[in-house]
Amino acid sequence: MYQSWKLVSSSLLFFSLSSAIPAVAQTASWTGTITDAQDLPLPGVSVELRDLDDGFVAGTTTDRDGRYELLTTEGSYRLSASLLGFDTHRATVTIASGGDSLDIQLEIGTFAQEVVVSSTMPELAREYVVSARAAEQRAVQDIAQQLRTAPGLSAVRRGPINLEPTVRGLQETQVAMFVDGTRTYSAGPARMDSVISHVSPHTIQHVRVVKGPYALTWGPGAMSAVRVDTFRPEFSSGDFVVGGRFGGNYIQSGENRDGFAGLWGSNEKTRFALYNRIRIGNDYEDGDDKVIPGDYKSFDTRWTFGFKPNAETTVEYLGGHQEQRGIDYAGRILDASFFKTYSHAGEVTWRPRDGLVAEIYGQVYSNQKDHQMNNDEKPTARDMPGRMPPFGLRVDFPTSSDATGARFHVLLDQGVIDWKLGGDFTDVLQNASRSIFRRSNDFLIFSDIVWPDARLTNMGGYAQVIYDWGGGQLGATARIDALDASAGMVSDFFATNTTGTLDQAETNVSAAVNLTIPVGESFVFTTGGGRSVRSATAIERYSDRFPSTKFQIAAEFMGNPALSPEEALEINAGGLFQIGQATVNADFFYRLIDNYITVTPEALLTKRLPLSPSTVFRYINGGQARFSGFELAANSGVGPHATLSGALSYIRAEDTLLNEPVFGIAPLEQRYTIQGHTRDQQRWVELAVTVVAEQDRIAVTRLEQATDGWARIDLRAGLAIAHGMSALIGVENLTDATYATHLNVLNPFTLQRINEIGRSYYAGWEWGF
Repeated sequence: MYQSWKLVSSSLLFFSLSSAIPAVAQTASWTGTITDAQDLPLPGVSVELRDLDDGFVAGTTTDRDGRYELLTTEGSYRLSASLLGFDTHRATVTIASGGDSLDIQLEIGTFAQEVVVSSTMPELAREYVVSARAAEQRAVQDIAQQLRTAPGLSAVRRGPINLEPTVRGLQETQVAMFVDGTRTYSAGPARMDSVISHVSPHTIQHVRVVKGPYALTWGPGAMSAVRVDTFRPEFSSGDFVVGGRFGGNYIQSGENRDGFAGLWGSNEKTRFALYNRIRIGNDYEDGDDKVIPGDYKSFDTRWTFGFKPNAETTVEYLGGHQEQRGIDYAGRILDASFFKTYSHAGEVTWRPRDGLVAEIYGQVYSNQKDHQMNNDEKPTARDMPGRMPPFGLRVDFPTSSDATGARFHVLLDQGVIDWKLGGDFTDVLQNASRSIFRRSNDFLIFSDIVWPDARLTNMGGYAQVIYDWGGGQLGATARIDALDASAGMVSDFFATNTTGTLDQAETNVSAAVNLTIPVGESFVFTTGGGRSVRSATAIERYSDRFPSTKFQIAAEFMGNPALSPEEALEINAGGLFQIGQATVNADFFYRLIDNYITVTPEALLTKRLPLSPSTVFRYINGGQARFSGFELAANSGVGPHATLSGALSYIRAEDTLLNEPVFGIAPLEQRYTIQGHTRDQQRWVELAVTVVAEQDRIAVTRLEQATDGWARIDLRAGLAIAHGMSALIGVENLTDATYATHLNVLNPFTLQRINEIGRSYYAGWEWGF
């Protein structure tokens, strides 16, 4: 069956490109400015022209001053302008041969979500936009679960939720992650939680993924970056406006239950938003009806309050609390008793109406995370004659990861040239200790220091310039960071068997440049390159025979305080092509990482736990890691009532030190969807097909296992009901296929990869006002 899907999918990708080439006519220009109810310009508004049969003609986004320009042929069209938090503006327009203009004022609307995938610098307008309601339509329980559906992105599964996103083969801290602009870190050394997993999918306003070293203004170490921004209502004019949304989802396999409620309001001076979500799940079944441990409970609350003392100034406070309990981790030797996360941030933004200074922004924040692990449901908790030790163990494992930080920037507007000057500070303190008892009588066998008061402090500054001319853009960023790494008390074994002092300091320089050039009326070419530097983590520096999070084996790993930072050099080239109703987006990349941090076996090191493999590995700076790959995505309208899309992505990577593939590289992946919908898209049905090749290019010396190819079919539908009500239904994995993605980790006791969910039905509803 899999080979058949390969043949079908190869033809589907380019079928999505079929559309008629429009007749040649005289070119016309449609321009204008888009503002809010307070007459302030709105950047990032999506403006789109369609013909009277609803076929796509042209699209763009407004710049920082709210300006837009569309090039097309004379005639009559349907124009729409949309931005999160505002009602979509729609109008029928007639464009004459000489062109025309239309200024638009958007009204406050209801909350909607979108996921944005960007392959350029974050300040540039060219971005690839994934469906605005994709996460809601699939009833996903985790943000990274939705990111899996975008080309070039994947995720590591260790348990039922808290998946770890990956970007073009980059994993963990190689991908810098941010929530509302704040830098946040995993709560535990076993990385049971991904950095962005403490945010509910229902509270996000958008997710931006920057592929490549272009997010240098966001923070340090960004070989690629993921930024999650939670919902904030727009300031309105006149009376206080109140809105909200309530709903829930039920997923049959695992009996996942998901309820959410949100309330927001605003006027011209104040705004607020409050969101709460409860998620509960149980063990689920794969395609062979094998039960996979999947219990969890999650309680999420987020809030924001904003105030405008005057027209130019905004003061904002954002907060959040999440508590997760009783999470099963089939891919770890321990389960999670709880996560407790507290986040707070204060922001001030000043945007003067005139002058050289366009914006001054500052933020201070703190993220505190507490985490506890246990082995209550693991084989190590049971007596087992013949095993060493033969008696059951009890593991007590508290951890904390507390981050504080600040950032600021100044934007300068010199007409076609914009400058951004800024800096940031981050301090993360991580503590963890592991105690192992004999379960029958609570006799303490030994204790370990896992995170020995490990502290990483980074201070950075940057300068960015963007030159904008008539649809083209040239941007460049330079960044410098000073890092201090330190640790408290370590074991005698660690001190004896490592070299280099515990306290380390380094200075790192990163830079990137990106160019966007319109070529004719239907093609936009983009290219860029950059250097980004990532410092070693606390685990890579100070691990005392603790299992690695990156490698899918339960061996023990020894830290190396003197690790040099990884240095990534990446170049990209691609473009966006539009013809008729079809859009094609392509991007090719090549990445070279020097001082690649990897592991090598150390025969002289003794293991700590009796159940661990006999070989202990040590973190080292290897030679080079070379990555190359591409993404190709296409979508096309098929008349006014259907849309067809396809995506293809591939990554190849080599570790030159060990002369084998880099560990954890996703195989060739293809995704295709066809959606039928009403003209207003209020009722729709969608068929999605995912085809993934086998992955036999594996890191043998690090015990990586190959995976088979697989195919999955999903079917989903949605219906908008009157008075703000909507409903959705769907079935994931319609054929009940048994499969695991290559990045899913192994069960440390059975050494089998964790399978994905089998056939599963879901239903959901929502009411918004």
